[in-house]
Amino acid sequence: MSLNVIQPKPRLTARELVRIVLSMSVACLAGAAVLGLVYLGTDRYRRASVEATERGAIRDMLGLDATARLLEVRQYLVPGARQVVYRAAPLGATSGMAHEVTFTLDGALAGECEVPVALPVGKEMTPLGRMFVAARVGQPAGFVVQGETRGYKATIRLFVAMKPDFEIVDMRVIELQDDPGLGAEVAQPWFREQYVGRTAEEIARLDVTRDPMPEDWKQALVAFARRAPDGPARHRELLQRERHKPIYAVTGATISSRAVTEGVRKTVDHFRRRWWLLAPHLEGLL
Repeated sequence: MSLNVIQPKPRLTARELVRIVLSMSVACLAGAAVLGLVYLGTDRYRRASVEATERGAIRDMLGLDATARLLEVRQYLVPGARQVVYRAAPLGATSGMAHEVTFTLDGALAGECEVPVALPVGKEMTPLGRMFVAARVGQPAGFVVQGETRGYKATIRLFVAMKPDFEIVDMRVIELQDDPGLGAEVAQPWFREQYVGRTAEEIARLDVTRDPMPEDWKQALVAFARRAPDGPARHRELLQRERHKPIYAVTGATISSRAVTEGVRKTVDHFRRRWWLLAPHLEGLL
Protein backbone atom coordinates (compact mmCIF):
# COMPACT_ATOMS: atom_id res chain seq x y z
CA MET A 1 0.00 0.00 0.00
CA SER A 2 1.41 3.36 -1.04
CA LEU A 3 1.02 6.52 0.97
CA ASN A 4 0.49 9.93 -0.64
CA VAL A 5 2.92 12.27 0.97
CA ILE A 6 1.96 15.96 0.86
CA GLN A 7 4.92 17.92 -0.23
CA PRO A 8 5.41 21.29 1.50
CA LYS A 9 4.98 24.30 -0.72
CA PRO A 10 8.21 26.07 -1.46
CA ARG A 11 8.58 29.35 0.35
CA LEU A 12 8.78 32.60 -1.57
CA THR A 13 12.18 34.08 -1.75
CA ALA A 14 12.81 37.68 -0.67
CA ARG A 15 13.24 38.67 -4.32
CA GLU A 16 9.85 37.21 -5.26
CA LEU A 17 8.16 38.99 -2.34
CA VAL A 18 9.67 42.30 -3.41
CA ARG A 19 8.52 41.72 -6.99
CA ILE A 20 4.94 40.98 -5.88
CA VAL A 21 4.82 44.05 -3.60
CA LEU A 22 6.19 46.26 -6.37
CA SER A 23 3.68 44.89 -8.88
CA MET A 24 0.75 45.53 -6.55
CA SER A 25 2.04 49.02 -5.71
CA VAL A 26 2.37 49.91 -9.39
CA ALA A 27 -1.14 48.60 -10.08
CA CYS A 28 -2.58 50.64 -7.19
CA LEU A 29 -0.74 53.77 -8.27
CA ALA A 30 -1.93 53.34 -11.84
CA GLY A 31 -5.52 52.90 -10.66
CA ALA A 32 -5.30 55.97 -8.43
CA ALA A 33 -3.83 57.99 -11.29
CA VAL A 34 -6.66 56.95 -13.62
CA LEU A 35 -9.29 57.83 -11.00
CA GLY A 36 -7.58 61.17 -10.36
CA LEU A 37 -7.52 62.02 -14.06
CA VAL A 38 -11.19 61.07 -14.40
CA TYR A 39 -12.06 63.26 -11.41
CA LEU A 40 -10.09 66.21 -12.77
CA GLY A 41 -11.68 65.75 -16.16
CA THR A 42 -15.25 65.57 -14.89
CA ASP A 43 -15.19 67.85 -11.81
CA ARG A 44 -15.21 70.99 -13.95
CA TYR A 45 -18.37 69.82 -15.73
CA ARG A 46 -19.96 68.74 -12.44
CA ARG A 47 -19.34 72.16 -10.91
CA ALA A 48 -20.65 73.86 -14.05
CA SER A 49 -23.81 71.73 -13.87
CA VAL A 50 -24.31 72.54 -10.18
CA GLU A 51 -23.83 76.26 -10.86
CA ALA A 52 -26.29 76.19 -13.77
CA THR A 53 -28.88 74.38 -11.65
CA GLU A 54 -28.30 76.75 -8.75
CA ARG A 55 -28.50 79.82 -10.98
CA GLY A 56 -31.73 78.57 -12.52
CA ALA A 57 -33.27 77.81 -9.11
CA ILE A 58 -32.39 81.27 -7.77
CA ARG A 59 -33.83 83.03 -10.81
CA ASP A 60 -36.95 80.86 -10.62
CA MET A 61 -37.45 81.51 -6.90
CA LEU A 62 -37.17 85.27 -7.39
CA GLY A 63 -38.99 85.35 -10.74
CA LEU A 64 -36.00 86.96 -12.49
CA ASP A 65 -35.14 87.15 -16.16
CA ALA A 66 -31.66 86.76 -17.64
CA THR A 67 -30.90 90.51 -17.36
CA ALA A 68 -30.62 90.41 -13.56
CA ARG A 69 -27.14 90.21 -12.04
CA LEU A 70 -26.48 87.58 -9.37
CA LEU A 71 -23.94 88.18 -6.64
CA GLU A 72 -22.80 85.33 -4.39
CA VAL A 73 -21.67 86.17 -0.86
CA ARG A 74 -19.84 83.48 1.12
CA GLN A 75 -19.64 83.80 4.89
CA TYR A 76 -16.90 82.52 7.17
CA LEU A 77 -16.34 82.56 10.91
CA VAL A 78 -12.85 83.14 12.32
CA PRO A 79 -13.31 81.95 15.92
CA GLY A 80 -9.82 82.86 17.10
CA ALA A 81 -10.22 86.48 16.00
CA ARG A 82 -13.97 86.62 16.84
CA GLN A 83 -14.70 87.88 13.33
CA VAL A 84 -17.03 87.11 10.42
CA VAL A 85 -15.67 87.39 6.87
CA TYR A 86 -17.84 88.00 3.79
CA ARG A 87 -16.52 87.40 0.26
CA ALA A 88 -18.68 88.71 -2.56
CA ALA A 89 -18.25 87.97 -6.28
CA PRO A 90 -20.50 87.37 -9.32
CA LEU A 91 -22.12 83.93 -9.11
CA GLY A 92 -20.00 81.38 -10.97
CA ALA A 93 -16.88 83.57 -11.20
CA THR A 94 -13.65 81.54 -11.27
CA SER A 95 -11.20 84.38 -11.84
CA GLY A 96 -10.90 88.07 -11.07
CA MET A 97 -11.30 89.72 -7.72
CA ALA A 98 -13.80 89.28 -4.88
CA HIS A 99 -14.72 91.99 -2.40
CA GLU A 100 -13.96 90.92 1.17
CA VAL A 101 -15.51 92.63 4.19
CA THR A 102 -14.73 91.64 7.78
CA PHE A 103 -16.77 92.46 10.88
CA THR A 104 -16.27 91.66 14.53
CA LEU A 105 -18.94 89.61 16.28
CA ASP A 106 -20.21 92.91 17.70
CA GLY A 107 -20.87 94.25 14.18
CA ALA A 108 -17.91 96.66 14.00
CA LEU A 109 -16.07 96.93 10.67
CA ALA A 110 -12.66 95.23 11.01
CA GLY A 111 -11.38 95.41 7.44
CA GLU A 112 -12.23 95.69 3.74
CA CYS A 113 -10.15 94.69 0.73
CA GLU A 114 -10.05 92.97 -2.67
CA VAL A 115 -8.87 89.35 -2.84
CA PRO A 116 -8.59 86.88 -5.75
CA VAL A 117 -11.73 84.84 -6.33
CA ALA A 118 -9.59 81.69 -6.33
CA LEU A 119 -7.92 82.51 -2.99
CA PRO A 120 -8.03 79.35 -0.83
CA VAL A 121 -10.01 79.53 2.38
CA GLY A 122 -7.75 79.42 5.42
CA LYS A 123 -7.99 76.53 7.87
CA GLU A 124 -8.95 79.00 10.59
CA MET A 125 -12.08 80.01 8.63
CA THR A 126 -15.28 78.02 9.20
CA PRO A 127 -17.92 78.26 6.41
CA LEU A 128 -21.23 79.75 7.62
CA GLY A 129 -23.25 79.45 4.43
CA ARG A 130 -24.05 81.58 1.44
CA MET A 131 -26.41 84.31 0.34
CA PHE A 132 -27.26 85.47 -3.17
CA VAL A 133 -28.15 89.03 -4.09
CA ALA A 134 -30.03 89.73 -7.32
CA ALA A 135 -29.68 93.23 -8.78
CA ARG A 136 -31.18 95.31 -11.56
CA VAL A 137 -29.85 98.73 -12.56
CA GLY A 138 -27.61 98.84 -9.52
CA GLN A 139 -30.40 98.13 -7.02
CA PRO A 140 -31.24 94.92 -5.10
CA ALA A 141 -34.04 92.97 -6.77
CA GLY A 142 -34.24 90.17 -4.21
CA PHE A 143 -32.28 87.78 -2.04
CA VAL A 144 -31.88 84.02 -1.68
CA VAL A 145 -30.32 82.93 1.60
CA GLN A 146 -29.08 79.50 2.58
CA GLY A 147 -30.16 78.40 6.04
CA GLU A 148 -30.23 75.26 8.14
CA THR A 149 -32.04 73.86 11.13
CA ARG A 150 -32.01 70.68 13.17
CA GLY A 151 -34.73 68.30 12.01
CA TYR A 152 -36.09 65.09 13.53
CA LYS A 153 -33.19 62.97 12.23
CA ALA A 154 -30.54 65.31 10.87
CA THR A 155 -29.86 68.85 9.70
CA ILE A 156 -32.38 70.31 7.24
CA ARG A 157 -30.91 72.75 4.73
CA LEU A 158 -33.10 75.25 2.93
CA PHE A 159 -33.14 78.27 0.62
CA VAL A 160 -35.33 81.26 1.52
CA ALA A 161 -36.08 83.79 -1.21
CA MET A 162 -37.08 87.34 -0.24
CA LYS A 163 -38.03 90.63 -1.83
CA PRO A 164 -35.89 93.71 -1.07
CA ASP A 165 -38.29 94.46 1.81
CA PHE A 166 -37.70 90.91 3.18
CA GLU A 167 -41.15 89.54 2.33
CA ILE A 168 -40.83 85.83 1.53
CA VAL A 169 -41.47 84.89 -2.09
CA ASP A 170 -40.33 81.25 -1.97
CA MET A 171 -38.82 78.61 0.29
CA ARG A 172 -37.27 75.32 -0.76
CA VAL A 173 -35.80 72.45 1.21
CA ILE A 174 -32.52 71.47 -0.48
CA GLU A 175 -31.36 68.71 1.89
CA LEU A 176 -33.53 66.48 4.05
CA GLN A 177 -33.19 62.99 5.56
CA ASP A 178 -36.61 62.52 7.15
CA ASP A 179 -38.95 59.63 6.40
CA PRO A 180 -41.00 59.67 3.17
CA GLY A 181 -44.67 60.29 3.87
CA LEU A 182 -43.88 61.90 7.23
CA GLY A 183 -41.13 64.46 7.84
CA ALA A 184 -40.13 64.48 4.18
CA GLU A 185 -43.48 66.11 3.40
CA VAL A 186 -42.08 69.48 4.56
CA ALA A 187 -40.36 69.65 1.15
CA GLN A 188 -43.69 69.41 -0.70
CA PRO A 189 -44.98 72.56 -2.46
CA TRP A 190 -48.25 72.63 -0.48
CA PHE A 191 -46.29 72.89 2.78
CA ARG A 192 -43.60 75.39 1.81
CA GLU A 193 -46.09 77.70 0.08
CA GLN A 194 -47.50 78.51 3.52
CA TYR A 195 -44.50 80.80 4.16
CA VAL A 196 -44.86 82.78 0.92
CA GLY A 197 -46.23 86.30 1.24
CA ARG A 198 -45.39 86.68 4.93
CA THR A 199 -43.37 89.67 6.02
CA ALA A 200 -40.27 89.50 8.20
CA GLU A 201 -42.31 90.80 11.15
CA GLU A 202 -44.93 88.07 10.63
CA ILE A 203 -42.26 85.38 10.31
CA ALA A 204 -40.72 86.52 13.62
CA ARG A 205 -44.04 85.76 15.38
CA LEU A 206 -44.93 82.67 13.36
CA ASP A 207 -46.09 79.55 15.18
CA VAL A 208 -47.06 76.01 14.14
CA THR A 209 -50.41 74.36 14.75
CA ARG A 210 -51.32 70.68 14.80
CA ASP A 211 -54.86 71.46 13.63
CA PRO A 212 -55.75 69.76 10.33
CA MET A 213 -55.25 71.96 7.27
CA PRO A 214 -58.51 72.98 5.57
CA GLU A 215 -58.79 71.11 2.28
CA ASP A 216 -59.65 74.24 0.27
CA TRP A 217 -56.48 75.93 1.56
CA LYS A 218 -54.34 72.92 0.64
CA GLN A 219 -55.73 72.93 -2.89
CA ALA A 220 -55.02 76.65 -3.15
CA LEU A 221 -51.42 76.12 -1.97
CA VAL A 222 -50.90 73.50 -4.68
CA ALA A 223 -52.19 76.01 -7.25
CA PHE A 224 -49.85 78.69 -5.92
CA ALA A 225 -46.90 76.30 -6.26
CA ARG A 226 -47.74 75.85 -9.93
CA ARG A 227 -47.46 79.62 -10.32
CA ALA A 228 -50.82 79.86 -12.05
CA PRO A 229 -51.23 83.52 -13.17
CA ASP A 230 -54.76 83.74 -11.78
CA GLY A 231 -53.95 81.87 -8.56
CA PRO A 232 -53.78 84.81 -6.11
CA ALA A 233 -56.84 86.53 -7.62
CA ARG A 234 -58.88 83.33 -7.66
CA HIS A 235 -58.04 82.53 -4.05
CA ARG A 236 -58.02 86.08 -2.64
CA GLU A 237 -60.50 85.27 0.13
CA LEU A 238 -58.49 82.23 1.21
CA LEU A 239 -55.31 84.31 1.28
CA GLN A 240 -56.96 86.87 3.53
CA ARG A 241 -58.30 84.10 5.77
CA GLU A 242 -55.09 82.08 6.13
CA ARG A 243 -52.04 84.31 5.68
CA HIS A 244 -52.04 85.48 9.31
CA LYS A 245 -52.65 82.03 10.77
CA PRO A 246 -49.96 79.61 12.04
CA ILE A 247 -48.25 77.08 9.78
CA TYR A 248 -50.21 73.84 9.53
CA ALA A 249 -47.88 71.00 10.56
CA VAL A 250 -47.51 67.87 8.47
CA THR A 251 -49.58 65.13 10.08
CA GLY A 252 -47.26 62.92 12.13
CA ALA A 253 -44.29 65.25 11.60
CA THR A 254 -44.82 68.17 13.97
CA ILE A 255 -41.13 68.19 14.95
CA SER A 256 -39.99 68.59 11.34
CA SER A 257 -42.66 71.22 10.70
CA ARG A 258 -41.52 73.24 13.70
CA ALA A 259 -37.88 72.77 12.70
CA VAL A 260 -38.45 74.20 9.22
CA THR A 261 -40.45 77.10 10.63
CA GLU A 262 -37.66 77.85 13.11
CA GLY A 263 -35.13 77.56 10.30
CA VAL A 264 -37.01 80.06 8.15
CA ARG A 265 -37.37 82.43 11.12
CA LYS A 266 -33.64 82.31 11.96
CA THR A 267 -32.59 82.64 8.32
CA VAL A 268 -34.70 85.75 7.76
CA ASP A 269 -33.74 87.36 11.07
CA HIS A 270 -30.00 86.73 10.68
CA PHE A 271 -29.98 87.92 7.09
CA ARG A 272 -31.80 91.16 7.90
CA ARG A 273 -29.22 92.05 10.53
CA ARG A 274 -26.29 91.09 8.30
CA TRP A 275 -27.67 92.90 5.26
CA TRP A 276 -27.86 96.26 7.01
CA LEU A 277 -24.15 95.89 7.77
CA LEU A 278 -23.14 94.62 4.33
CA ALA A 279 -25.29 96.69 1.97
CA PRO A 280 -23.17 99.88 2.02
CA HIS A 281 -20.06 97.86 1.19
CA LEU A 282 -21.58 96.01 -1.80
CA GLU A 283 -23.12 98.96 -3.66
CA GLY A 284 -20.33 99.01 -6.22
CA LEU A 285 -20.88 95.35 -7.10
CA LEU A 286 -24.61 95.53 -7.83
